[in-house]
Amino acid sequence: MGAGRELFGVRKDGSRLPIEVGLDVLRSGSDVMVLASIFDASERHAARQRADEASALAQSIIDSAAFPIIATDIDGRVLEFSPSAERVLRLRKADLLGQRLPIVVREQAGSAVPLIELDDSAEPGPARGRRGAMPFGNGEMREYVWRCADGTRVPIHLAVSGLRNRSGTLFGYIAILYDLSERKRYEEHMRIIAEQDALTGLPNRLVLHERLAAAIGAVEREGGQVGVLLIDLDNFKRVNDSLGHYMGDKLLGLVAARLRSCIRVNDMVARMGGDEFVVVLAGIRRPIIAQLVARKIVRELCRPLELDGHTVEISPSIGICLYPTDAVTVDDLIKNADTAMYAAKEAGRGRFMPFSHEMADAASERWRIEHAMRLAMGRNEFCVAYQPQVDLRSARVTGVEALLRWPGVDGATTSPAHFIPVAEQTGLIAPIGEWVLRTACREISQLDADGVPGLRLSINLSPRQLRESNMIEIVSDTLADNNFDPERLELEITESAFVDDDVAHAIMQLHELGVRVAIDDFGTGYSSLSQVTRFPLDRLKIDRVFVQDVAAGMRHAAVTAAIIAMGRHMGIDVVAEGIETEAQARALREQGCQEGQGFLYSQAVPIGELAEAIHRIESRG
Repeated sequence: MGAGRELFGVRKDGSRLPIEVGLDVLRSGSDVMVLASIFDASERHAARQRADEASALAQSIIDSAAFPIIATDIDGRVLEFSPSAERVLRLRKADLLGQRLPIVVREQAGSAVPLIELDDSAEPGPARGRRGAMPFGNGEMREYVWRCADGTRVPIHLAVSGLRNRSGTLFGYIAILYDLSERKRYEEHMRIIAEQDALTGLPNRLVLHERLAAAIGAVEREGGQVGVLLIDLDNFKRVNDSLGHYMGDKLLGLVAARLRSCIRVNDMVARMGGDEFVVVLAGIRRPIIAQLVARKIVRELCRPLELDGHTVEISPSIGICLYPTDAVTVDDLIKNADTAMYAAKEAGRGRFMPFSHEMADAASERWRIEHAMRLAMGRNEFCVAYQPQVDLRSARVTGVEALLRWPGVDGATTSPAHFIPVAEQTGLIAPIGEWVLRTACREISQLDADGVPGLRLSINLSPRQLRESNMIEIVSDTLADNNFDPERLELEITESAFVDDDVAHAIMQLHELGVRVAIDDFGTGYSSLSQVTRFPLDRLKIDRVFVQDVAAGMRHAAVTAAIIAMGRHMGIDVVAEGIETEAQARALREQGCQEGQGFLYSQAVPIGELAEAIHRIESRG
């Protein structure tokens, strides 16, 4: 029978029927017959159609796949090369079909591994005829770097699997690739975020610890020392408050640039956070090197900075700690440098201070006191005592000064000179000072109701309290809550605090509230006369150091006389502190001093004893 031919017939219902028709010619003598054979080809046609559809589907998948797909025969000749493979590997499908594909990738370890076929060269190009084996064919995904013909390196994930027919015979390979470029860029971005300070571009605290540990390891092997300089910017808060945080951020960027200019290539500067920076000096041979670098940093940072038309002046306080002299661990080096930095700040700012173990002892004591103060606040251990202020001519009590006292649970009283400086350094002075203000106003108001009316109340305020943004609100609320006349409240501020612009602004606001303002310890500061003329002051308090010798006719007597005369001519009252003898009181009275306070009249007493103390003073006359 001759070869069949597939045709379509038509059934009675009009549907098409795939058939296969075969024609055979039969001869018998002179007779010729044609034998027609018709077979139903529906199943064969359907199978062929399914195969065509599967092939079209596979092609569509390959063409539309977001990831590169490459298919080859058993000899490595390219059968399919997806459009995404063209984009990632920078090769053309038209140039590769039917060709062996000597794609060579490089592992990150550096060894060359073939994707499909091993070639003598490491570059894509025509095969050299040497058939290679697949590096792996189980579909395992591995990471490589594909090197394009133009030298571009593309990180990829690669999986190669064998293609087998139903009988299990291997007839080709399929490779699936994933372009890792975006992921690698993201990982690098996250690494930078994790290791770099976003504001200044400097290494952050994490990298600082790693690099400092590495510097210590190098010194252990090679000798020398590691210098750690912890730098804190003085009065940085003032820039933020006056010019805004945006300008403060710009300032930190300029500071970072100046710090980088002060160190060697193998040293590092990192940002700890806020306005704190750390410089690591690796492998220095002499301790003096760290001090020379610190001096250079002070000089550089004290130069005025220009911020969008504003000239800003700052200064650094720097603490220096050396390995292995001062500490042997990363944490201790930074902690001790921080301790030295606070010592530099206390010494006057704009300077550096090498660490000493005496500093560590003092820091430990400060921590102990701070911890005890926090417990005392929670237990209500603090109390307020009141020292009367007396009219030196009439012996009448005109007011009282509220003084913070800390009687411990064991009955021993802790000296304010011991714990007030710690409260200032740690910021506890703000909540404690607010408590003193509210307590004193409440207790003196109650004293009014108990028959001792009209006393003036003097309370010390620290500069740190006045820098608090809500301090004026606290004073105003306290006066309102206790129905306390603002003119009866006198807030005492140390003379040196007046040079702070934030404090000066707060003083003007207090004056607007009607509150009286006094300069405490007058004459011990360095800008006395300028402060008296600049601000609306109500009282000057002569420091006890000048009162001690006022009766002996010594030089201090001239100082007190000058202060009293200046106050009289400017219409400002004067009160003397620390009067202990009648001779002192008489000398001050003769010089024209209006008021005084001290042990001659009364020590500071609790509110429950104040009425009796006032009666005793006024009765004695």
